[in-house]
Amino acid sequence: MPGGDEPGKREELVKRNTRQLYLMFFVFAIIIAAYSCRLLAWFDIGGNCPSYVRAALYLLLFVLWGYSLDQRIIQKPVLHCLRLMDVLMLIWLTLRTLKYEVVTDLTVARYLWYLYYLPILFIPLLGAYTAIFLGKSEDYQLSRKSWLLSLIPTALFLAVITNDFHQQVFSFASGIPGVPDNKVFFHRPLYFVSVGWMIGCVFFSVFQLLKKTRLPSIGKRRMMPFVLSCVMLLYGALYLLGFQVIRDVFGDMNVMFCLFYAAIYESCIHCRMIQSNTGYVELYEATTLASCIADQNGRILLRSRTAGEDMVCPKDGESIVYPDGMRISSAPIKDGFVIWGDNLQHLTKLRKQLDENKRKRESNKKKLKDAYLVQKELYELTEKNRIYDELEEKHKTQARRIKELLEQCKNAKPEVMQACMKEILLLGTYIKRSANLYFLSQEYEKLPQQELRLTIDELVRAMNSCKIECGAVYLTTKPIASKEVVRLFELLKTVTEMTINELHSLFISVSDQEMNLSVECAADLSPIISSEVTADREDGLWLIRTAIEGEDNA
Repeated sequence: MPGGDEPGKREELVKRNTRQLYLMFFVFAIIIAAYSCRLLAWFDIGGNCPSYVRAALYLLLFVLWGYSLDQRIIQKPVLHCLRLMDVLMLIWLTLRTLKYEVVTDLTVARYLWYLYYLPILFIPLLGAYTAIFLGKSEDYQLSRKSWLLSLIPTALFLAVITNDFHQQVFSFASGIPGVPDNKVFFHRPLYFVSVGWMIGCVFFSVFQLLKKTRLPSIGKRRMMPFVLSCVMLLYGALYLLGFQVIRDVFGDMNVMFCLFYAAIYESCIHCRMIQSNTGYVELYEATTLASCIADQNGRILLRSRTAGEDMVCPKDGESIVYPDGMRISSAPIKDGFVIWGDNLQHLTKLRKQLDENKRKRESNKKKLKDAYLVQKELYELTEKNRIYDELEEKHKTQARRIKELLEQCKNAKPEVMQACMKEILLLGTYIKRSANLYFLSQEYEKLPQQELRLTIDELVRAMNSCKIECGAVYLTTKPIASKEVVRLFELLKTVTEMTINELHSLFISVSDQEMNLSVECAADLSPIISSEVTADREDGLWLIRTAIEGEDNA
């Protein structure tokens, strides 16, 4: 922050200290005025008016204290506990006023006295809960054990309010409550249990507050709540022991305990044991963030060291972006705005780098896609060439034979040409169906019956066209393995090649288990006999049989 802002900071700090001093004077003025009313009532000056004014002043004081808590305390659970504590103090003071200034019936007055123990027993419990909530998150919930603590003051309060029936908290000199009055009484065991509960809660609360304080700069101020607690307990002990000076000077024990409780927790706020939204000037002295606080008109009230003079409150909640990359933003708070600056220069550079990387990535993505398409075409072409070479190698004998037959057809006699065309038709049929079976076997492990029938039927039609009697019977019911279909067709090709000029008839029978051929020819087919094929000749008719392997293919 520029040096010119230092006087403004000091001026704001002086204003804040002055304002706090005025508040302290106001509080002490109310207490002094109320105490003066007590003295007037003590000397019976003014009748009942001083007592009424005194009660009104104390009620006003604690109403204002509750309002100030609502404005200052940040942590919601702690605020709820302090609010309830203030309400119980107001109830306590109201009961005290009714008892001493309004009610004349002894029984009603006695029960108003019993009702004192509602705030007396539950204010220490709220103090303990406040100490437990400190240092916890906003959504922290009390455990079951913590909630069970509330059963103790509840049971003690029920014992007090029903004292007339058992007299285990107070016992009266006459033995009968309210006869002749309730001024002469003695403390019973449950009363001391109640006192022990209050003392235990007070010390637990203070020690927890001291334990959870993490601010080393507090120093000796952190002992202030502890000292006030000790003074309060000392006052209570002296009052109960009957010290006349204490009773005369500070005789209203109800008011004194309320003031002590308020002073204890106010000192906790002052020592920062309880978080509050005060101390903005010190915060802005220490922070390294570029931020400001403005009023509802946009006038800057506080400016941090790193906030420049050009930081103003943006209008209508919009952000201001300067050429150097600094963005000024604002958000509404109570009675004004909070303003902060963000240096976007690094983010702007990062965004540009990200955009450049995105552009390069898109470019590389297109190049990779083009390379992939080229590679894909290359692979497809390579695969096509491989298949072509494989089929060419497989059918090179048939292709060469077809060329020879075509050469023989030139200037040949009709009967020679007819014989050559017959062989060419059979070879072409074989090449076509063999290539088709090759592609099918590459894709399917089993072929349907229809595919086998199409293959054999085309061969039958070709033979019939060549004036060879040929027929086929199908007894198949299941798909057949593709490798078996290829083998069967190869067997038909072999038989046809061996009998091409001497074949008279061919009948084919195919079932799920085997294929049988009845071949009428003059050629010798015994060379085709193997471990898979059997051949027998009977009366010039060859009977050829081959089994179809595999039960799944049967």
